[in-house]
Amino acid sequence: MGNIVKIIDSMMGTGKTSYAIQLMKEAEINQKFIFVTPYLDEVQRIKQEIINRDFKEPNVNHGSGTKLESLKRLIAKGEDIVTTHALFALADEELIELLSWSNYTLIMDEVMEVIAQVKVKKGDIQMMLKGGAIEVDAGGKVTWKEHPKFDTTFSTVRDFALARNLYLVNNVAFVWNFPAKIFDLFDRVYIMTYMFDGQLQKYYYDLHSIQYEYYSVVKEGEKYDLQPKSAVKEDHSDFKKLIQIYEGKINDIGEAKTALSKSWFENSHNKGKVKSLKDNLYNFLRNVHKAPAEKILWTTFKDFKKKTERNGFRKEESDNPSRLDIGQACFIPFNLRATNKYKHKDVLAFCLNRFINPIEEHFFEAQNVKVNEDLLALSDLLQWIFR
Repeated sequence: MGNIVKIIDSMMGTGKTSYAIQLMKEAEINQKFIFVTPYLDEVQRIKQEIINRDFKEPNVNHGSGTKLESLKRLIAKGEDIVTTHALFALADEELIELLSWSNYTLIMDEVMEVIAQVKVKKGDIQMMLKGGAIEVDAGGKVTWKEHPKFDTTFSTVRDFALARNLYLVNNVAFVWNFPAKIFDLFDRVYIMTYMFDGQLQKYYYDLHSIQYEYYSVVKEGEKYDLQPKSAVKEDHSDFKKLIQIYEGKINDIGEAKTALSKSWFENSHNKGKVKSLKDNLYNFLRNVHKAPAEKILWTTFKDFKKKTERNGFRKEESDNPSRLDIGQACFIPFNLRATNKYKHKDVLAFCLNRFINPIEEHFFEAQNVKVNEDLLALSDLLQWIFR
């Protein structure tokens, strides 16, 4: 890998996106950008605020009916592009080939999902191995041995393997990882996040020997600038004044290291403890703080929401909320990013303890990369509080 990725690792609200907008506004017009963000409202913000560039958004009406084909056409034409993580994650060999002939700068708002378990039954994996459809090297990388156009139920496995992005973990599960060579095809790469050391993308970079450096955003007058993170001291004093952490006995339900993890919720022996969590959550929100619904925000694993909620704070945001609904939910996903819709909420409950997926953990360990799960969990908590 040749490029050194610039990790803009600054606290939420310090001006990372403002710096990116300034960078794109002031760059020479022949320098082209691809801006990748988790949410559609940020797509619109980029299009509206950078008026000296004509940012294009991939559209199903332009590109053989798929957004991916539209993205490829925009790259081929050298357009400034703003798109979502979900679409960028679909990058295939054709898109990679297009980028190799282009001169783009990549700006990524928040880290993206760079590895994921591919849902295939263990028996099907063994069948593919024994039948010779796939071959696995010592590092776990999967090679597709059948004809590339061989029509099969396992077309997803075929496509990922042909792209050299598929690994077999412990002979029982496939893990896809985003094509790492993409990051070397841009003139410059910026990743805007906080606590990069607590993000899986950091360990993915270590795995693929992608070099990166840490920077912070600083504001001088009306201008934003980057400085090496080591030269910028973060001031947390204002946050200490704004955040009050509850440390009473109803928090004892989460004292054990694995408490509130997904396996903790799933374990039938913890049925009584889950009930206690439900009661304690209600007690915290309704009795300790006497909080009305419009001030409450809480989260847990979506599969266990109904086992934890009670009347008064069940409301979720609908898939297509009306203007009256926006920001009125009490429950939001723990991995929600890039939104200010809930800034009026001030009584928060974070009822989960996230560990890395064991298959993904084994994947990294097999490549001699150790994930810091404490930082991973802390990053989840801080991102959620700030959002």
